[in-house]
Amino acid sequence: MSELLPLLARQPIFNRSMQVVAYELLCRTSHLNYADFQNGDSASSQVLLHTFTELSLESVVGKLKAYINFTRTLLVTPPPFDRRQLVIEVLEDQTVDQSLLESLAQLKNQGYTIALDDFVLSEHTRPLLTYADIVKLDVLQLTEAQLIEHIQILKPMGVILLAEKVETYEMLERCKTLGFELFQGYFLARPKILKGHKVTESKQAVLQLLAALHDPDVPILRVEKLLSQDPVLSYKLLRLVNSAAFALPRTVDSLRQAITLLGLDIIKNWVNLLAMANLGDKPRELSVAALNRARMCEALARIMQNEKRQDAYFTVGLLSTLDAFMDLPLDVLLANLSLSPELSEALLLHTGQEGRVLDIVEHYERGEWEKIDWTFLDQFDVTPELLSRTYLESLQWVSATLEQIGLTH
Repeated sequence: MSELLPLLARQPIFNRSMQVVAYELLCRTSHLNYADFQNGDSASSQVLLHTFTELSLESVVGKLKAYINFTRTLLVTPPPFDRRQLVIEVLEDQTVDQSLLESLAQLKNQGYTIALDDFVLSEHTRPLLTYADIVKLDVLQLTEAQLIEHIQILKPMGVILLAEKVETYEMLERCKTLGFELFQGYFLARPKILKGHKVTESKQAVLQLLAALHDPDVPILRVEKLLSQDPVLSYKLLRLVNSAAFALPRTVDSLRQAITLLGLDIIKNWVNLLAMANLGDKPRELSVAALNRARMCEALARIMQNEKRQDAYFTVGLLSTLDAFMDLPLDVLLANLSLSPELSEALLLHTGQEGRVLDIVEHYERGEWEKIDWTFLDQFDVTPELLSRTYLESLQWVSATLEQIGLTH
Protein backbone atom coordinates (compact mmCIF):
# COMPACT_ATOMS: atom_id res chain seq x y z
CA MET A 1 0.00 0.00 0.00
CA SER A 2 1.11 3.54 -0.62
CA GLU A 3 2.29 5.87 2.15
CA LEU A 4 -0.47 8.19 0.97
CA LEU A 5 -3.23 5.65 1.64
CA PRO A 6 -6.18 7.88 2.58
CA LEU A 7 -8.77 7.35 5.22
CA LEU A 8 -11.35 5.75 2.96
CA ALA A 9 -14.92 4.80 3.84
CA ARG A 10 -17.97 3.99 1.76
CA GLN A 11 -21.60 4.96 2.23
CA PRO A 12 -24.34 2.92 0.52
CA ILE A 13 -26.83 4.37 -1.94
CA PHE A 14 -30.18 2.57 -2.11
CA ASN A 15 -32.96 2.35 -4.69
CA ARG A 16 -36.67 2.34 -3.84
CA SER A 17 -36.55 -1.42 -3.18
CA MET A 18 -33.81 -0.88 -0.57
CA GLN A 19 -31.21 -2.59 -2.72
CA VAL A 20 -27.73 -1.08 -2.70
CA VAL A 21 -26.94 0.15 -6.21
CA ALA A 22 -23.80 2.17 -5.47
CA TYR A 23 -21.45 3.44 -2.80
CA GLU A 24 -20.18 6.96 -2.31
CA LEU A 25 -16.51 6.90 -1.41
CA LEU A 26 -15.56 9.29 1.36
CA CYS A 27 -11.90 10.04 1.84
CA ARG A 28 -9.47 12.27 3.62
CA THR A 29 -5.70 12.48 3.26
CA SER A 30 -4.27 10.44 6.11
CA HIS A 31 -0.79 11.96 6.05
CA LEU A 32 -2.12 15.28 7.34
CA ASN A 33 -1.68 16.37 10.91
CA TYR A 34 -4.74 15.25 12.86
CA ALA A 35 -5.71 18.84 13.65
CA ASP A 36 -5.61 19.75 9.98
CA PHE A 37 -8.43 17.51 8.71
CA GLN A 38 -10.64 20.38 7.61
CA ASN A 39 -8.01 21.50 5.11
CA GLY A 40 -7.64 18.13 3.40
CA ASP A 41 -10.61 18.26 1.03
CA SER A 42 -8.77 19.77 -1.91
CA ALA A 43 -6.14 17.03 -1.79
CA SER A 44 -8.43 14.07 -1.12
CA SER A 45 -9.42 13.41 -4.72
CA GLN A 46 -5.79 13.33 -5.79
CA VAL A 47 -4.97 10.93 -2.98
CA LEU A 48 -7.93 8.76 -3.94
CA LEU A 49 -6.65 8.65 -7.50
CA HIS A 50 -3.20 7.70 -6.24
CA THR A 51 -4.66 4.94 -4.08
CA PHE A 52 -6.56 3.30 -6.92
CA THR A 53 -3.39 2.87 -8.90
CA GLU A 54 -2.62 0.18 -6.31
CA LEU A 55 -6.10 -0.77 -5.04
CA SER A 56 -8.80 -1.81 -7.48
CA LEU A 57 -12.14 -0.05 -7.40
CA GLU A 58 -13.84 -3.44 -7.46
CA SER A 59 -12.17 -4.46 -4.21
CA VAL A 60 -14.00 -1.60 -2.47
CA VAL A 61 -17.40 -1.50 -4.19
CA GLY A 62 -17.62 -4.87 -5.96
CA LYS A 63 -19.58 -4.65 -9.21
CA LEU A 64 -21.58 -1.63 -8.05
CA LYS A 65 -21.06 1.98 -9.04
CA ALA A 66 -18.74 4.28 -7.11
CA TYR A 67 -19.67 7.91 -6.52
CA ILE A 68 -16.49 9.98 -6.13
CA ASN A 69 -16.16 13.70 -5.42
CA PHE A 70 -14.12 15.40 -8.12
CA THR A 71 -12.10 18.54 -7.62
CA ARG A 72 -11.87 20.97 -10.50
CA THR A 73 -8.49 19.49 -11.42
CA LEU A 74 -9.93 16.01 -11.81
CA LEU A 75 -12.88 17.32 -13.82
CA VAL A 76 -10.43 18.72 -16.33
CA THR A 77 -8.24 15.59 -16.33
CA PRO A 78 -10.34 12.57 -15.28
CA PRO A 79 -8.59 9.43 -14.02
CA PRO A 80 -8.53 6.26 -16.11
CA PHE A 81 -11.31 4.51 -14.19
CA ASP A 82 -13.93 2.34 -15.87
CA ARG A 83 -16.52 4.95 -16.77
CA ARG A 84 -19.27 2.33 -16.56
CA GLN A 85 -18.60 1.97 -12.83
CA LEU A 86 -17.78 5.57 -11.94
CA VAL A 87 -20.18 8.40 -11.06
CA ILE A 88 -18.50 11.79 -11.02
CA GLU A 89 -19.81 14.05 -8.25
CA VAL A 90 -19.53 17.76 -8.94
CA LEU A 91 -19.15 19.47 -5.59
CA GLU A 92 -21.52 22.27 -4.66
CA ASP A 93 -18.75 24.83 -4.07
CA GLN A 94 -17.36 24.73 -7.62
CA THR A 95 -17.24 27.99 -9.53
CA VAL A 96 -19.57 27.55 -12.49
CA ASP A 97 -17.81 29.13 -15.46
CA GLN A 98 -17.24 28.34 -19.11
CA SER A 99 -14.18 26.22 -18.36
CA LEU A 100 -16.11 23.98 -15.96
CA LEU A 101 -19.05 23.61 -18.34
CA GLU A 102 -16.73 22.64 -21.19
CA SER A 103 -15.10 19.99 -18.99
CA LEU A 104 -18.52 18.56 -18.08
CA ALA A 105 -19.56 18.52 -21.73
CA GLN A 106 -16.43 16.58 -22.61
CA LEU A 107 -16.97 14.08 -19.76
CA LYS A 108 -20.59 13.62 -20.83
CA ASN A 109 -19.52 12.93 -24.42
CA GLN A 110 -17.00 10.37 -23.15
CA GLY A 111 -19.77 8.43 -21.44
CA TYR A 112 -19.26 9.36 -17.80
CA THR A 113 -22.22 9.58 -15.41
CA ILE A 114 -22.39 12.98 -13.73
CA ALA A 115 -24.05 13.79 -10.39
CA LEU A 116 -24.49 17.22 -8.83
CA ASP A 117 -23.77 17.10 -5.10
CA ASP A 118 -25.81 19.11 -2.55
CA PHE A 119 -27.51 20.88 -5.44
CA VAL A 120 -29.42 24.10 -4.86
CA LEU A 121 -31.07 25.58 -7.94
CA SER A 122 -30.14 29.14 -8.82
CA GLU A 123 -29.31 31.12 -11.90
CA HIS A 124 -25.67 30.41 -11.10
CA THR A 125 -26.10 26.59 -10.92
CA ARG A 126 -28.82 26.09 -13.55
CA PRO A 127 -26.30 25.62 -16.44
CA LEU A 128 -24.96 22.48 -14.70
CA LEU A 129 -28.26 20.67 -15.28
CA THR A 130 -27.54 20.37 -18.99
CA TYR A 131 -24.88 17.77 -18.18
CA ALA A 132 -26.34 16.10 -15.08
CA ASP A 133 -27.65 12.54 -14.92
CA ILE A 134 -28.25 12.56 -11.16
CA VAL A 135 -29.09 15.43 -8.83
CA LYS A 136 -28.47 15.02 -5.10
CA LEU A 137 -30.65 17.10 -2.79
CA ASP A 138 -29.79 17.51 0.89
CA VAL A 139 -33.11 16.89 2.62
CA LEU A 140 -31.84 18.43 5.86
CA GLN A 141 -30.62 21.60 4.19
CA LEU A 142 -33.75 22.34 2.13
CA THR A 143 -37.15 23.09 3.62
CA GLU A 144 -40.18 21.03 2.64
CA ALA A 145 -41.33 23.84 0.33
CA GLN A 146 -37.89 24.10 -1.27
CA LEU A 147 -37.74 20.33 -1.79
CA ILE A 148 -41.11 20.30 -3.52
CA GLU A 149 -40.13 23.26 -5.69
CA HIS A 150 -36.85 21.60 -6.71
CA ILE A 151 -38.58 18.31 -7.52
CA GLN A 152 -41.25 20.02 -9.62
CA ILE A 153 -38.57 21.76 -11.68
CA LEU A 154 -36.07 18.88 -11.91
CA LYS A 155 -38.36 15.91 -12.56
CA PRO A 156 -39.45 17.06 -16.04
CA MET A 157 -35.79 17.39 -17.00
CA GLY A 158 -35.38 13.62 -16.76
CA VAL A 159 -32.65 13.60 -14.11
CA ILE A 160 -32.55 10.97 -11.35
CA LEU A 161 -33.22 12.50 -7.95
CA LEU A 162 -31.16 11.28 -5.00
CA ALA A 163 -32.12 12.22 -1.43
CA GLU A 164 -29.07 12.56 0.80
CA LYS A 165 -28.85 13.03 4.58
CA VAL A 166 -31.84 10.72 5.07
CA GLU A 167 -31.61 10.16 8.82
CA THR A 168 -34.73 8.17 9.71
CA TYR A 169 -37.13 5.67 8.16
CA GLU A 170 -39.89 8.27 8.43
CA MET A 171 -37.79 10.65 6.36
CA LEU A 172 -37.12 7.84 3.88
CA GLU A 173 -40.84 7.21 3.40
CA ARG A 174 -41.45 10.93 2.93
CA CYS A 175 -38.73 11.11 0.27
CA LYS A 176 -40.25 8.15 -1.55
CA THR A 177 -43.60 9.94 -1.57
CA LEU A 178 -41.96 13.07 -2.96
CA GLY A 179 -40.61 11.10 -5.91
CA PHE A 180 -36.94 10.47 -5.12
CA GLU A 181 -35.48 7.36 -6.75
CA LEU A 182 -32.23 6.99 -4.78
CA PHE A 183 -31.49 7.42 -1.08
CA GLN A 184 -28.40 7.96 1.04
CA GLY A 185 -27.99 8.54 4.77
CA TYR A 186 -27.90 6.93 8.19
CA PHE A 187 -31.50 5.73 8.38
CA LEU A 188 -30.36 2.11 8.02
CA ALA A 189 -28.46 2.23 11.31
CA ARG A 190 -31.49 3.41 13.26
CA PRO A 191 -34.64 1.61 14.35
CA LYS A 192 -38.01 2.36 12.81
CA ILE A 193 -40.39 4.10 15.14
CA LEU A 194 -43.23 1.64 15.67
CA LYS A 195 -46.30 3.11 17.31
CA GLY A 196 -48.99 0.79 18.56
CA HIS A 197 -47.29 -2.31 17.13
CA LYS A 198 -46.08 -5.34 18.99
CA VAL A 199 -42.79 -7.00 18.22
CA THR A 200 -43.37 -9.61 15.52
CA GLU A 201 -43.24 -13.28 16.41
CA SER A 202 -40.06 -13.78 14.40
CA LYS A 203 -38.28 -10.95 16.23
CA GLN A 204 -39.58 -12.20 19.57
CA ALA A 205 -38.16 -15.63 18.77
CA VAL A 206 -34.78 -14.12 17.88
CA LEU A 207 -34.74 -12.12 21.12
CA GLN A 208 -35.50 -15.25 23.12
CA LEU A 209 -32.69 -17.10 21.36
CA LEU A 210 -30.22 -14.29 21.96
CA ALA A 211 -31.24 -14.04 25.61
CA ALA A 212 -30.62 -17.75 26.10
CA LEU A 213 -27.31 -17.68 24.27
CA HIS A 214 -25.97 -14.76 26.31
CA ASP A 215 -26.88 -16.35 29.63
CA PRO A 216 -23.41 -16.88 31.18
CA ASP A 217 -24.59 -20.11 32.80
CA VAL A 218 -26.15 -21.66 29.69
CA PRO A 219 -24.90 -25.25 29.20
CA ILE A 220 -23.57 -26.36 25.84
CA LEU A 221 -26.33 -28.96 25.52
CA ARG A 222 -28.93 -26.19 25.88
CA VAL A 223 -27.27 -24.18 23.11
CA GLU A 224 -27.20 -27.22 20.86
CA LYS A 225 -30.89 -27.90 21.50
CA LEU A 226 -31.86 -24.28 20.82
CA LEU A 227 -29.99 -24.22 17.53
CA SER A 228 -31.29 -27.60 16.39
CA GLN A 229 -34.87 -26.30 16.69
CA ASP A 230 -34.19 -23.99 13.74
CA PRO A 231 -33.07 -26.12 10.76
CA VAL A 232 -32.32 -23.11 8.53
CA LEU A 233 -30.16 -21.50 11.20
CA SER A 234 -28.37 -24.78 11.90
CA TYR A 235 -27.69 -25.34 8.20
CA LYS A 236 -26.27 -21.84 7.72
CA LEU A 237 -24.13 -22.15 10.82
CA LEU A 238 -22.62 -25.46 9.66
CA ARG A 239 -22.10 -24.03 6.19
CA LEU A 240 -20.30 -21.08 7.72
CA VAL A 241 -18.14 -23.20 10.03
CA ASN A 242 -17.01 -25.29 7.06
CA SER A 243 -16.23 -22.24 4.95
CA ALA A 244 -12.88 -20.60 4.30
CA ALA A 245 -13.71 -18.05 7.00
CA PHE A 246 -12.65 -20.60 9.61
CA ALA A 247 -10.29 -22.83 7.59
CA LEU A 248 -10.77 -25.77 9.94
CA PRO A 249 -8.59 -28.83 9.25
CA ARG A 250 -11.59 -31.16 8.89
CA THR A 251 -15.25 -31.06 7.96
CA VAL A 252 -17.65 -30.32 10.81
CA ASP A 253 -20.76 -32.49 10.65
CA SER A 254 -22.70 -31.49 13.76
CA LEU A 255 -23.54 -28.52 15.97
CA ARG A 256 -21.81 -30.22 18.90
CA GLN A 257 -18.61 -30.54 16.89
CA ALA A 258 -18.83 -26.88 15.88
CA ILE A 259 -19.27 -25.73 19.48
CA THR A 260 -16.46 -27.97 20.73
CA LEU A 261 -13.98 -26.94 18.04
CA LEU A 262 -14.66 -23.20 17.98
CA GLY A 263 -15.85 -22.52 21.50
CA LEU A 264 -19.15 -21.22 22.73
CA ASP A 265 -18.30 -17.51 22.47
CA ILE A 266 -17.47 -17.69 18.76
CA ILE A 267 -20.58 -19.76 18.03
CA LYS A 268 -22.74 -17.25 19.93
CA ASN A 269 -21.46 -14.36 17.83
CA TRP A 270 -22.21 -16.07 14.54
CA VAL A 271 -25.63 -17.21 15.70
CA ASN A 272 -26.31 -13.58 16.65
CA LEU A 273 -25.64 -12.50 13.08
CA LEU A 274 -27.45 -15.36 11.36
CA ALA A 275 -30.51 -14.99 13.56
CA MET A 276 -30.74 -11.24 12.96
CA ALA A 277 -30.12 -11.62 9.23
CA ASN A 278 -32.89 -14.23 9.02
CA LEU A 279 -35.55 -11.72 10.05
CA GLY A 280 -36.08 -10.87 6.39
CA ASP A 281 -37.55 -7.38 6.80
CA LYS A 282 -34.24 -5.52 6.64
CA PRO A 283 -31.97 -4.80 3.66
CA ARG A 284 -28.97 -7.08 3.24
CA GLU A 285 -26.77 -4.03 3.70
CA LEU A 286 -27.62 -3.97 7.41
CA SER A 287 -26.05 -7.42 7.76
CA VAL A 288 -23.03 -6.14 5.81
CA ALA A 289 -22.72 -3.13 8.11
CA ALA A 290 -23.17 -5.21 11.26
CA LEU A 291 -20.58 -7.80 10.29
CA ASN A 292 -18.12 -5.22 9.03
CA ARG A 293 -18.37 -3.28 12.29
CA ALA A 294 -17.87 -6.49 14.28
CA ARG A 295 -14.91 -7.58 12.16
CA MET A 296 -13.21 -4.18 12.37
CA CYS A 297 -13.63 -4.05 16.16
CA GLU A 298 -12.16 -7.54 16.38
CA ALA A 299 -9.27 -6.65 14.07
CA LEU A 300 -8.40 -3.59 16.15
CA ALA A 301 -8.41 -5.74 19.28
CA ARG A 302 -5.93 -8.03 17.55
CA ILE A 303 -3.71 -5.09 16.59
CA MET A 304 -3.90 -3.87 20.19
CA GLN A 305 -2.74 -7.38 21.19
CA ASN A 306 -5.80 -7.97 23.30
CA GLU A 307 -5.80 -11.65 22.34
CA LYS A 308 -8.05 -12.90 25.14
CA ARG A 309 -10.93 -10.54 24.43
CA GLN A 310 -11.27 -10.40 20.65
CA ASP A 311 -14.61 -12.22 20.81
CA ALA A 312 -15.92 -9.52 23.15
CA TYR A 313 -14.98 -6.80 20.64
CA PHE A 314 -16.72 -8.74 17.87
CA THR A 315 -19.82 -9.05 20.09
CA VAL A 316 -19.87 -5.33 20.84
CA GLY A 317 -19.57 -4.43 17.16
CA LEU A 318 -22.31 -6.85 16.16
CA LEU A 319 -24.80 -6.06 18.91
CA SER A 320 -24.39 -2.31 18.38
CA THR A 321 -26.71 -2.77 15.39
CA LEU A 322 -29.31 -4.82 17.26
CA ASP A 323 -31.71 -1.88 17.65
CA ALA A 324 -31.78 -1.36 13.87
CA PHE A 325 -32.61 -5.05 13.32
CA MET A 326 -35.26 -5.21 16.04
CA ASP A 327 -36.74 -1.70 15.81
CA LEU A 328 -36.48 -1.24 19.56
CA PRO A 329 -34.18 0.98 21.65
CA LEU A 330 -30.86 -0.66 22.44
CA ASP A 331 -31.17 -0.18 26.20
CA VAL A 332 -34.51 -2.04 26.17
CA LEU A 333 -33.02 -4.89 24.16
CA LEU A 334 -29.93 -5.21 26.32
CA ALA A 335 -32.09 -5.42 29.45
CA ASN A 336 -33.23 -8.80 28.12
CA LEU A 337 -29.71 -10.07 27.46
CA SER A 338 -27.37 -11.26 30.20
CA LEU A 339 -24.34 -9.37 28.97
CA SER A 340 -21.57 -8.44 31.38
CA PRO A 341 -21.78 -4.89 32.77
CA GLU A 342 -18.60 -4.06 30.82
CA LEU A 343 -20.14 -5.04 27.47
CA SER A 344 -23.46 -3.35 28.22
CA GLU A 345 -21.68 -0.11 29.13
CA ALA A 346 -19.49 -0.40 26.04
CA LEU A 347 -22.62 -0.61 23.89
CA LEU A 348 -24.65 2.09 25.63
CA LEU A 349 -21.99 4.50 26.86
CA HIS A 350 -18.95 3.65 24.72
CA THR A 351 -16.86 3.19 27.86
CA GLY A 352 -13.99 0.78 28.46
CA GLN A 353 -11.64 -0.34 25.70
CA GLU A 354 -14.38 -2.16 23.80
CA GLY A 355 -16.57 0.94 23.90
CA ARG A 356 -13.77 3.23 22.79
CA VAL A 357 -12.97 0.95 19.86
CA LEU A 358 -16.67 0.82 18.91
CA ASP A 359 -16.79 4.62 19.02
CA ILE A 360 -13.77 4.83 16.70
CA VAL A 361 -15.25 2.32 14.24
CA GLU A 362 -18.62 4.12 14.12
CA HIS A 363 -16.96 7.47 13.43
CA TYR A 364 -14.81 5.85 10.76
CA GLU A 365 -17.87 4.37 9.01
CA ARG A 366 -19.43 7.83 8.81
CA GLY A 367 -16.27 9.49 7.56
CA GLU A 368 -16.13 11.58 10.74
CA TRP A 369 -12.34 11.48 10.82
CA GLU A 370 -11.94 14.48 13.13
CA LYS A 371 -14.04 12.77 15.84
CA ILE A 372 -11.81 9.68 16.01
CA ASP A 373 -9.80 9.34 19.24
CA TRP A 374 -6.38 9.38 17.62
CA THR A 375 -4.65 9.82 20.98
CA PHE A 376 -6.09 6.50 22.15
CA LEU A 377 -5.01 4.78 18.92
CA ASP A 378 -1.51 6.24 19.21
CA GLN A 379 -1.00 4.17 22.35
CA PHE A 380 -1.21 1.05 20.20
CA ASP A 381 0.68 2.44 17.17
CA VAL A 382 -2.50 2.47 15.09
CA THR A 383 -1.81 5.06 12.39
CA PRO A 384 -4.44 6.49 10.04
CA GLU A 385 -2.99 4.31 7.28
CA LEU A 386 -3.28 1.17 9.40
CA LEU A 387 -6.84 2.07 10.41
CA SER A 388 -7.82 2.57 6.77
CA ARG A 389 -6.19 -0.70 5.76
CA THR A 390 -8.06 -2.50 8.56
CA TYR A 391 -11.36 -1.10 7.29
CA LEU A 392 -10.71 -2.14 3.69
CA GLU A 393 -9.58 -5.63 4.70
CA SER A 394 -12.72 -5.99 6.82
CA LEU A 395 -14.91 -5.05 3.84
CA GLN A 396 -13.28 -7.68 1.67
CA TRP A 397 -13.51 -10.34 4.38
CA VAL A 398 -17.20 -9.58 4.99
CA SER A 399 -18.04 -9.78 1.29
CA ALA A 400 -16.38 -13.19 0.96
CA THR A 401 -17.91 -14.52 4.19
CA LEU A 402 -21.47 -13.49 3.41
CA GLU A 403 -21.19 -15.10 -0.01
CA GLN A 404 -19.99 -18.34 1.60
CA ILE A 405 -22.98 -18.52 3.95
CA GLY A 406 -25.52 -17.61 1.31
CA LEU A 407 -26.32 -14.01 2.34
CA THR A 408 -25.63 -12.62 -1.10
CA HIS A 409 -28.98 -10.98 -1.80
